[in-house]
Amino acid sequence: MCIQGRIAMQTLTPQVEEPKIVSSFEELKIPEAVVENLIVKQLAARPKSDVLQLASLLGIVTHLLDDILSDLRKKALVEVFQPTSASLFSDSAKSHVRYALSEQGLVQADAAFKKDAYLGPVPVSLDVYNDMVERQDLRANLITRPDVERALDDVYGSDRLIPVLGPAINSGRALLLYGHAGTGKSFVAARILNSLNTSVYVPYAVYAAGNIIKVFSPQHHKPVNDNHNRDVINLKSHYDKRWVLCERPNVQVGGELTMDMLEVNHSEHNRIWIAPLQMIANNGILVIDDLGRQPMPVATLLNRWIVPMEYNYDHLSLPNGQQITIPFVLTMAFSTNLNPQKIADPAFLRRLGYKIQFQPLAEHDYLNLWSDLSNGKKLELLPSALESLLSLHSLHKVGYFPCLPKDILGISNDIIQFEQIAPQVDSAILQRAWDLYFTADEQGESVL
Repeated sequence: MCIQGRIAMQTLTPQVEEPKIVSSFEELKIPEAVVENLIVKQLAARPKSDVLQLASLLGIVTHLLDDILSDLRKKALVEVFQPTSASLFSDSAKSHVRYALSEQGLVQADAAFKKDAYLGPVPVSLDVYNDMVERQDLRANLITRPDVERALDDVYGSDRLIPVLGPAINSGRALLLYGHAGTGKSFVAARILNSLNTSVYVPYAVYAAGNIIKVFSPQHHKPVNDNHNRDVINLKSHYDKRWVLCERPNVQVGGELTMDMLEVNHSEHNRIWIAPLQMIANNGILVIDDLGRQPMPVATLLNRWIVPMEYNYDHLSLPNGQQITIPFVLTMAFSTNLNPQKIADPAFLRRLGYKIQFQPLAEHDYLNLWSDLSNGKKLELLPSALESLLSLHSLHKVGYFPCLPKDILGISNDIIQFEQIAPQVDSAILQRAWDLYFTADEQGESVL
């Protein structure tokens, strides 16, 4: 039941036309001073770079760099190293001229790093980013039953989930996934995006209110090709390298969530402005797992989402006191094993378009899951073990939760390897694994 890699197995089509490479500062919509500071920082990090290397690092065409490099030379901030004599008169000589910072340039680079340590491609403007996010709204490309069936094809008990998850995904509204721990809420939430057949463009960074906000996150964004890494920019065969074509983002956070993670983050330690989770998750899904177990009161966390969920935009407060507005175009899912009535007020629950309860598996699905997982672990599951299993469930009134086969088989395998016995799970091994998995009070036994 592996989650990773399933999206990459299907063909993903970009939902919108690729962003065209910009050829002027008017189209770039970024102040030249921002690009200048990025060039200076790149030369501090990579001395003696040529214009092709700089263009690749910054994601823009070379002629946009030529004018700025010329100005930096006039200001005595940059030194020039000519190509070797063998290539001095070749057509590519200009591109092999290398640049490095002078002493005065190193001082400016140090000042630039202290203000903003971002080192990467030139950011896109906030207006351009907002427009792209709105055009990549997943509701513009509705899914159908076969899409969801494919996404959940190895999820046991999916026949009950498919009819409710499909309309929920198409609606774009927030979801509440609730039910007993171990019923597969987090697993299914991670699979929701597998039903989508489109990829999206994610910028490395966004320029807003005079600051660069880093958006692309290797942890949450999975590129579908390597066009953004190619060294040569061809106006006809490449798109704007400041964007990365990715699978739709899948961001999950649990009890470690803090309110700071929902605002643009900036600290004296790293001096890079990091996009909040909901901005990273735009055009994808944001799962708040284990709702009710975060360090802040649930009401505080839920109130943070009332305006974004109602109006599909979010106001972000920046560390310098300014505020920007970005689209809130994503599927938001709250997952909890607590009683929804006890952790959220009725007004907030009404704003959640779909409330989906997760329940234990039916017996036949549960036993099939045991069989498949034991085969995957190359363990023989004896009939006596299955008889003991069903008896233990009945005796201790434990539901058929989909987490149990994997966990108990894992313990059984540990016992078998330790005892150096045949890879067979019999009733005795199963009983030992069961007793190690559940605490005494969970089984109704007295605890000393």
